[in-house]
Amino acid sequence: MSQVTSTGSAWLTAAGAGARWLVGIIFVVAGLAKAYEPVLFYWEAISYVELLNIERESWPQLGALAVFVLPVLETGVGVALIANWHRRWTLSLAIAMMGLFIALTGHAWQQGAEINCGCFGTLVERTPGEALVEDLFMMGALLVAWRWGTERWVPSLDLRVILGVAALSLVLVLIGYLPESDRIASSDLKPGVSLKGLDLAGADVDLSEGTYLVELFSPRCGRCAAAVPKLNYWAETPGVPPIVALHTFPPESKYITDFVRQLEPKYVIASISSSDWKRLTWRHGWPRLALVEDGEIQRVWEHSGMPSARYLVELTANSESD
Repeated sequence: MSQVTSTGSAWLTAAGAGARWLVGIIFVVAGLAKAYEPVLFYWEAISYVELLNIERESWPQLGALAVFVLPVLETGVGVALIANWHRRWTLSLAIAMMGLFIALTGHAWQQGAEINCGCFGTLVERTPGEALVEDLFMMGALLVAWRWGTERWVPSLDLRVILGVAALSLVLVLIGYLPESDRIASSDLKPGVSLKGLDLAGADVDLSEGTYLVELFSPRCGRCAAAVPKLNYWAETPGVPPIVALHTFPPESKYITDFVRQLEPKYVIASISSSDWKRLTWRHGWPRLALVEDGEIQRVWEHSGMPSARYLVELTANSESD
């Protein structure tokens, strides 16, 4: 009997260690992914801040706080979990963090928000509902590690190593975020910016290859509706790049179906996440127009200064000759 009990105890201890390692690795990957692309994570964080009904003036500060704190905290706690460094302290902090993640993703799911979870940057796209299921699983794994883990940790690993990994995340954030601070303060739709991570729903278009005119519009916007005849003319004009109009409504939304039925646009329409919409229209109106070549923005026009079809043809011809 004692041997069976010992075997069962060994299995539980192994399960606790495995759960701790699994969550630790996930934390490190998630933290480094956020740190590697802090600008994208900033806009994901802004989407969650908006759902909390916080005043708009506070969004940039809270978004920046998330960018500088969360990647560093995740990588540091992740390494500490893997090493089993001061298990009770580390697990307590990890459980508290996971509780916060569950509350945020659960609230976003309950609100029906069409946003990316932002958990792993552009490595993996997750809806709030999918992220909630994963967070609940990781919370369960942490509780298993708390109940059946051991107090031992890796002797060769000390606090300096954990702080060093966390510092690496901070350096990545500083390198990726600070040079873009001016762009973040206005909009992400600027010449020279790559549309990396832009996921289009409802259309089979790859903006990373070829030349396109990308319009940002809302089906509830009068100016956007008034611009459809001009865009239809462009769509039928030889030499004008293909037009892709982006909005933030679900593809099956009544607003979109009514917009298409009433105005009959002759160009591609696709949906993007609320986070991407914010970063491409921040502090600007719409419609907005951008010339995109192989995923990189070349020109941007606001609704008050749209180009002519002749200019677009000449601009595209000159670009191709170069």
